[in-house]
Amino acid sequence: MRVADGAASPPPKNSWSRQARLEEVLPYAKRFKVPGIDIEGLVRATQAVWEYPMCDRDPLPRWSHGRVTLLGDAAHPMYPVGSNGASQAILDARCLADALAKAEHPMRALMLYEQDRLPKTAEIVKVNRVGGPERVIDAVEKLKPAGFTDIDGVLSYKEREAIVKGYATTAAFAVKDVNK
Repeated sequence: MRVADGAASPPPKNSWSRQARLEEVLPYAKRFKVPGIDIEGLVRATQAVWEYPMCDRDPLPRWSHGRVTLLGDAAHPMYPVGSNGASQAILDARCLADALAKAEHPMRALMLYEQDRLPKTAEIVKVNRVGGPERVIDAVEKLKPAGFTDIDGVLSYKEREAIVKGYATTAAFAVKDVNK
């Protein structure tokens, strides 16, 4: 559940692993319906409910310091949407390996890697703050919060595809990017 403004700064570091209040969670549990399963009952029977804040950090101005550089979550912690934790680290590693193989000096390779990947990942951090490919779910829920029987009557396939493909392009998940 979203409890803060996504445009605001991320939760403080000490906000991890705090116990949540049942009355905060129950309204969200009541929204889910699974035949044969009492979701509300399961939540009420849970001894403790814990917060797991999904947070990111603002993009860093640089990743490389001397002969050391960052990649993956160390360089660009972002909301865990669209499989970005692992995938962006893989893209970072590939870019860094390519730069090291091609550059005349390792320090040049670090500079080229950072120049290529830092702006791309900074954009993904910003896009993830408003949602990744799951924005399709958010858009449908906003239009039909009480449910629906035909998704095409809520949001056309073309509209859903545009959301997902737009995100895939930003995150370099598009087929043309993956097959480089």
